[in-house]
Amino acid sequence: MKFRNIKYLVLSMSLTVVATSCNSLLDINDDPEGLKPNQVAISGLLPANLQYTANSYWNVGQYGNYYTQYFAGNSGQEANIDSYNPYGFDNIWESSYLKAMPNIKEMITRGEKEGAPHYAGIGRLLMALNLMQCTDIWGDVPYKEAFQGSANLMPKYDTQQEVYTVHLKALLDQAIVDLLKPNPTAASQQVGTTDLVYGGKTDKWLKAAYAARARYYIHLSKKDPANFANALADAAKAIDNRTGADDLQLKNPGDRTISTSWYMYLSQTAAASRAARPSTYIVNLLNGDAAGVYPGLVDPRISKLVDKGNAASYVGRPVGSLGNQNNANLTTCDITASTYYGAQTAVTPFVTYSEIQFIKAEALFATDKTLAYAAYLEGIRSNMVKLGVETSSIDAYVNDPKISKGDANLTLSDIMLQKYIALFLQMESWTDMRRYQYDTNIYKGLQKPIKNLLGTEWVQRGNYPDNEPGRNVNVPKVANQAVKIWLFQ
Repeated sequence: MKFRNIKYLVLSMSLTVVATSCNSLLDINDDPEGLKPNQVAISGLLPANLQYTANSYWNVGQYGNYYTQYFAGNSGQEANIDSYNPYGFDNIWESSYLKAMPNIKEMITRGEKEGAPHYAGIGRLLMALNLMQCTDIWGDVPYKEAFQGSANLMPKYDTQQEVYTVHLKALLDQAIVDLLKPNPTAASQQVGTTDLVYGGKTDKWLKAAYAARARYYIHLSKKDPANFANALADAAKAIDNRTGADDLQLKNPGDRTISTSWYMYLSQTAAASRAARPSTYIVNLLNGDAAGVYPGLVDPRISKLVDKGNAASYVGRPVGSLGNQNNANLTTCDITASTYYGAQTAVTPFVTYSEIQFIKAEALFATDKTLAYAAYLEGIRSNMVKLGVETSSIDAYVNDPKISKGDANLTLSDIMLQKYIALFLQMESWTDMRRYQYDTNIYKGLQKPIKNLLGTEWVQRGNYPDNEPGRNVNVPKVANQAVKIWLFQ
């Protein structure tokens, strides 16, 4: 990241403190040293909002990957998050509601006021991504009355049904309208070099907005199958670079200016004390396990996604094993700086081309097996290309009869399992798994954790942060994490 962008980032971060300030000299919410919104150009808001969104996505992955069984064995001597411990999502709430979304709202407001529609459109897209992630975790969340600062310290919680059918729809629709508008003539109104994702190329932001709306529609497909067609229509206009170069993602520049990456997590936590490891479920999908879904077929992505060090074979950690158990006796795998997402210059993905291919495959599955099959294979190939797998290895894997089984033999399980692999460490997989209610006909080989605090139930939601009821009397009362949110009812 250039120094100029670091400056914008630091300046923009100050807005979180002052956005809720009042005019009173005695107002404790007013930081006398903080910058006021009108002291920072709108271009300076964008890099901070990208970073805040990456931070939210990173936090969700860090704590939520146990629910998807990408990870197993969180630290601690008691039952772990992968055993459905109710803790871990407080950081996500704070990164979304205290940092990301308030500042994004400021950018939307400024974009509208200053005649900068593309900034407003990008803001609405980022707001939709953050809000969708939050409601997919908790269900009912504040939005309509949120982000008003001291004018409303206890906003009401909107139902998830309203969040989806009203607020997310409006944000995504208007984001596309904004991004379709012509480029403003004034340089100050144009998205430029502070855009750390696309470098001011708003046509790529438009494709990303269509991609996000395709995800939105696929989420709603269980509520109304007509949304399969809506998802497919948007997927056709979405990210179209199969190399992954145009994926909506933030890259860590490698100079430690961005702390939200697996690399920083690994560097700050000694391997000996870090109990979390890739689970047996994901590893056995990749290692050709004889009793697994792809017996004898080693996925060439395995060395890109996990590191077995000097061990002879890839062995994942059992899901539900206690954190104080010796890692060396349970697994050979880890996320290290030698892996794709553990590298110092790794990316934090928001929406990817590969995901869009699997959305196409799922949306087409019931109506056009031939096109669904083509999208399924493209999803696999494009993910391997992005990870840097050699062409010969890609061909060998994709051409294997367990993968290239022909369109007539394609199953929904084929699509969703390969999407699960392609979205490694991304919490979108948890939404997928709950859409299909952890169906073992879809997610073959999936088992409940050895230790399960919900008894025989699958986890359906995150608990609201412990300190939120003390700040807002409107927090919904939910019995436990087995209660389904509206989207999955």
